[in-house]
Amino acid sequence: MGIYAVTGGSSGIGAKTVEYLRAQGHLVYNIDVNHGDITANLASVEGRQAVIDRLHTLCSEGMDGLVCCAGVSNSCGNLKLIISLNYFGAVSVIKGTYDLLEKKHGSCVAVSSNVISQDIARMDIADLLNNNSDDEHKIRSVVSSLDASDLSVGNSIYAASKYALARWVRRHSASY
Repeated sequence: MGIYAVTGGSSGIGAKTVEYLRAQGHLVYNIDVNHGDITANLASVEGRQAVIDRLHTLCSEGMDGLVCCAGVSNSCGNLKLIISLNYFGAVSVIKGTYDLLEKKHGSCVAVSSNVISQDIARMDIADLLNNNSDDEHKIRSVVSSLDASDLSVGNSIYAASKYALARWVRRHSASY
């Protein structure tokens, strides 16, 4: 029996992942803003740290896997939320629990999106995320100046957040 953590485990891909892993007999911690085993807002720095701290308490001997599914789509209308949750939420939890995965030679999956292949991502935003990833405030400030009511802007920011996440994983997976 393995120990897994799944962000966004109360709906969508995350919920199916939790269901599947539990049916296989694994211990699974569902991390979600609503109805999670660990309830936290991964769009906030405090929420991310609370999750990392809680996982270190619950899984002090290590984790077999981390699946990052938490995210919001472009239809939420909140560009800063898209950036904070889709990119910073995933990257922060991965970084913060790496030592737990390392203890059991565990694996990590970060769910991206096929939208990154559609050539609609704001690559300037993806580049900001990948090259200034310690400055969430700055990047949120940049996207807050954009027109959140324009669906094409939302689409481009959503795609940028997922593109940047996929790029971050590619850049770091070899060292992890």
